[in-house]
Amino acid sequence: MPIPPITPFPSGEKSSLGRPFIWQSDAPLPERPQAALNVGAHMWIPNQYACDTIALDDDPEVLRTRIREWWGITDDVSARKTVGLLLDGMHSSTFEVIAPLVAEAISRTPGHDPEVHREFLAARAAARGESPGYWIGHYNALYNLRTAKLLRNTVSDRHFPTHVRAWDLGRLPFVVRTCLRSGYLEVDECWPMLFAGLDSARSYYANWRQFAHGVVIGRAYWSALTDIGKAGDAAQAAGNWVNALLVRSDSPWRRMPLWPEEEPQRRVP
Repeated sequence: MPIPPITPFPSGEKSSLGRPFIWQSDAPLPERPQAALNVGAHMWIPNQYACDTIALDDDPEVLRTRIREWWGITDDVSARKTVGLLLDGMHSSTFEVIAPLVAEAISRTPGHDPEVHREFLAARAAARGESPGYWIGHYNALYNLRTAKLLRNTVSDRHFPTHVRAWDLGRLPFVVRTCLRSGYLEVDECWPMLFAGLDSARSYYANWRQFAHGVVIGRAYWSALTDIGKAGDAAQAAGNWVNALLVRSDSPWRRMPLWPEEEPQRRVP
């Protein structure tokens, strides 16, 4: 399958929409490895990583510093633990608990308001031996994100997702590739990790457009946890990345769908 040519866009190469996708080989990868890499494709644009290889050319020491500061990864154990957390829903598992509560508060359902929800989350955390501050902080972040109207109404209300698995799964290939180059993982364990991410993505999403929606909302939510004022910009940046993947003729998402050509069979609604 030949690599499609780059379609000209009004944006220059300094824009996410204008940067070219990097393809190292004219011979395509088999479907499953390429689809597994495509799960993390929104991160290939800002980092300018090749779309069709697990290998990176970056200086290993630079990558080790980056993943230590960004992820707390310092060795093979922490690398494998981080991959496991992403597969388990590092941010989405918390989102899935608080999102229904926030939705009820926003719709003004009788008996549901932020204070009642915060009390419930504090009691729930105490019963589980967890920090109430963690759960209340995440609740406040999502509530503020939705009520601040930083996202379009069609995204923030009727079409708001019940999970953001794409945000966790979409970061997994970046972590795997950087840990491989950093010397913390071996190739023979990286591909099973990537395939696990692909299988999970296919269990939650029917196509890349649905997956893209989860990436955008997940990044906005993640940003709101530390600075609600930057959440809108974070969502816009992610929106630029996934838009390029959805519309550019040379993008990995256009080259290969999330599912093979047969009708997808989603296991999770």
